[in-house]
Amino acid sequence: MKKCVLITGASTGIGRSTAEYLAAQGFLVYAGARKEQDLIALNEINNIMSIKLDITSPKEIASLKKFIEDEGNGLFAVFNNAGIAIAGPLMDISVEEIERQFQTNLFGLHRVTRAVFPHILEAKGRIIMMSSDSEFFATPFFGPYCSSKHALGGYSDSLRRELLLYGVKVVKIQAGRVNTKIWDKGRDMIPKYKNSLFSDEATKIGEHAIHKGKTTGLDPIEVAKLIYKVLTIENPKASYLIAPSTLKYRIIKVLSERKIDKMVKKELQKYKKN
Repeated sequence: MKKCVLITGASTGIGRSTAEYLAAQGFLVYAGARKEQDLIALNEINNIMSIKLDITSPKEIASLKKFIEDEGNGLFAVFNNAGIAIAGPLMDISVEEIERQFQTNLFGLHRVTRAVFPHILEAKGRIIMMSSDSEFFATPFFGPYCSSKHALGGYSDSLRRELLLYGVKVVKIQAGRVNTKIWDKGRDMIPKYKNSLFSDEATKIGEHAIHKGKTTGLDPIEVAKLIYKVLTIENPKASYLIAPSTLKYRIIKVLSERKIDKMVKKELQKYKKN
């Protein structure tokens, strides 16, 4: 029997690339997406079965549970990939926006993981979290997103340690910039804060991040290949750092907070108008 993997947020980007790659390697992929046209397109790919899934919807989580049970194939792994990114100066962002960020990037992920956990426990399988370099390096003006990834890191580490006696591996993928449509969505947020105290630096940093993401971001297929590795080796690591170049991130991990703050301050000063 083919091993089954559930992928959330499989319509585009990392999720879509991973779904296609795993299906080509012989996995049976349950691909979660929200839009009808994406569900239809995914269903046309061999070894992929799409399922309508908004991870913030308890009703659709219940449908997911029933779908897996009805199919009767079990579940070896879940790749918690679905996520959103809300950016802007924290002092201009409402509580409701931060709640929306966490509803998807943490609470939705928890709903999915709880729903499918009995199957993964039975298979002694994998729970894979799509994290980010933002888990360990909080950048200015991306506070909601960075906060959610910090929370995801703590959630994942606790869950991994809770399952040490049960044969289930929990793995974080700490990705740097990846070239996906998330950067196009980010452009819509920039004008929202044009009257902010932080407008100068927030705008420039946002524009710079989008440009770098679109021009130098990692191809999503590289993440897909890493997911395949995590699914097929006997003892995957607790976390994997993946980026076009990981040197900067490895340096950040060993520098003091004070040194990192000095680096960030120097960058901010370049953008602040006098």
